[in-house]
Amino acid sequence: MNMKKLSVIFASAAFVLGVSPLCATSPEPAPVPWLSYNYGVWDTSIPAQPAYEVRGYVTGDDLGAGALKSPRDLCTDSDGNIYVLDSGNRRVLEMSPDLELVREVDFYGNPVSLSDPRGMYVDSDGQIYVADRGARQVFIFAADGKYLRSIVKPVTDLIDEKTEFLPDKVLVDHLGVVYVISFGCYEGAYTFDENGDFLGFFGSNKVSVTQRLLSDRIWRKFATKEQRERMYRYVPIEYVNFAIDRDGFIYTVSNYGDNEQKGQVRKLNPLSQNILFYGKKPELAFFGDPETTYTNRVEKSTLVAVDVDKDNFISVLDFERGRVFQYDQSCNLLTIFGGTGTQEGSFRNAADIVSSAGNLYVLDNVRGSVTSFQPTRFGKALREATVLYEEGYFEDALDPWFEALRLDRNNYLVLRGIGRAYERLRRYDLAMDYYRQAEYHGAYSDAFHEYRTAALRKYFPLVMMVLVLVVAAIFVVPLLRKKYGKKKEIRHVYTISRSYYPFYLMLHPFKGWEEFKRDKKGSVLFANIILAAWLVAEILSYQLTGFVFNRNRLDNMNIFILIASTWGAALLWSVANWGLCTLQDGKGTFREIWISFAYTRLTYVVTVIPVIILSNVMTADESFFLSVIMNVISIYGILQLVLATKSAHQYTMKKTVVSMLLTLLGIALIVIIGMLFVSLFAQLWSFVSTVAQEIMMRM
Repeated sequence: MNMKKLSVIFASAAFVLGVSPLCATSPEPAPVPWLSYNYGVWDTSIPAQPAYEVRGYVTGDDLGAGALKSPRDLCTDSDGNIYVLDSGNRRVLEMSPDLELVREVDFYGNPVSLSDPRGMYVDSDGQIYVADRGARQVFIFAADGKYLRSIVKPVTDLIDEKTEFLPDKVLVDHLGVVYVISFGCYEGAYTFDENGDFLGFFGSNKVSVTQRLLSDRIWRKFATKEQRERMYRYVPIEYVNFAIDRDGFIYTVSNYGDNEQKGQVRKLNPLSQNILFYGKKPELAFFGDPETTYTNRVEKSTLVAVDVDKDNFISVLDFERGRVFQYDQSCNLLTIFGGTGTQEGSFRNAADIVSSAGNLYVLDNVRGSVTSFQPTRFGKALREATVLYEEGYFEDALDPWFEALRLDRNNYLVLRGIGRAYERLRRYDLAMDYYRQAEYHGAYSDAFHEYRTAALRKYFPLVMMVLVLVVAAIFVVPLLRKKYGKKKEIRHVYTISRSYYPFYLMLHPFKGWEEFKRDKKGSVLFANIILAAWLVAEILSYQLTGFVFNRNRLDNMNIFILIASTWGAALLWSVANWGLCTLQDGKGTFREIWISFAYTRLTYVVTVIPVIILSNVMTADESFFLSVIMNVISIYGILQLVLATKSAHQYTMKKTVVSMLLTLLGIALIVIIGMLFVSLFAQLWSFVSTVAQEIMMRM
């Protein structure tokens, strides 16, 4: 068999063994008319398997009820039927989950008429509540559309007489309490009992403390009365929509002005307290797109609706991009789907969202349509695994988790789910493996703590024996050397070789740096070796620091940045210090400054390996010890640099500190001038390129 045939066989085997599994575990995404993506562990968007696909699309004409005119709201009843508030036609359409018309409810013939209906809700008795901003009241109708009663602005000392009651959204809980969102009301939602009596406000947002708020508070102290009246008023953000889950918890959605604050969606308990948090250490979650630039303009998520389905999955609708963001109860982002456009599955003006029978329904205000979405194979696996895990069936959750992983290898939430299931099953080694793949540092630390505890229990006798031997070696060997070894005393520093001198400076900084300039023991060669070792130490620290403490992207290491932070720092310090100290009668040469700076980095180079080893055997709860070690190393390095500068220039301590501060200022000026030069050069290059292109196009 010749080499050519052999190479073909090896190539075929490599393809079968290497490529085929990848194709099997990462099938092509299902065809959907939108960009299917999610966010990775670094909060950057990545392609993802779609979890939902279009199930149906219907307009008023398709239903045989005539075109919808400015529909504004959706809701469901206890049977899962879908209700559409057709505001422009002053009516309500009831549809089945399959988007078939059940009936049309009009309100003609009643003593009241709808003016500008904005929101709607159907309670367990079939009564229809309509929030009418134009009529400034909430109308309550029977299931057949017959008028029953109204809720109007309450007369109470809690509400200013000038405050208008402009109902936008309404819902009713299982106790019959009516919640109303009024446009422009920042005190929270109005609450009424079943008889329409005012109960108070529910769940007001709090004013977020921002830099602008703090600045305005300071200026307000010095402003005149007229100036204070013209200043910006800080009031809580009003709600734009809300929903209620099967347990009676109310979910609210708000839009902050800059859309950079967290907690746009909140889950309120009966005490108006938010209980919807993210992470092991409870903190407010961010909803919507963390990234803002998708087109040629900056876009920000504008959230207009929220829905909670029977499995407690939270779906949030983004009006700006027509996208739906779905989360679990831990605020983990499960999937993103939808978009703007004219295709089925995209929207011109997404207005509301509801769920029924495991499907999602989105209302388009401009096209007058309702689009139904159903979970894909990946979405079903993702939802099933999440529900099983939340209900405590950890082992049963593994099969759907692995099914979801087979369909989407890039989904870090799936990897975390598998890790959590294995951790609950006390398979800490497997949990650590999946947590590492998912970059889940906190959970990895917990699993590693349990794994380490089990390992220590198993190998405790061996560990204790090693510790005893190490302790004995530390204390006994010096005693034996002192008693039986040959005594050798170093009487003078000048007997120390140049290769050992950097280590001598590290161990005897005060005495060593006093004699550094006098004995001229510095070596450019050894200084460069130490700086090279410093660069290697930074690379090792970047790559090999324990996973619990390592927040670096290992696949994104930039060697040029590391070179700039080591050799570049040495060069900047040497140039700035030499230039400034020359003007201040400093005795140090550029060579001495370069060498002394390099020698001060030896402490870090020597200790980085032990620190890396410790970081791989410690948990997040033990990070204090690593912080102490690194702080001590940093402080000792600063002390070394102070003594080195003092020795090189023969300064007093006071003048040394002043010169170092001026050196830092000089470094800042050098960096600023360098950035200006680069910017000007880039502009010049762009101008020259543009002129050259114009000349070539006109020739």
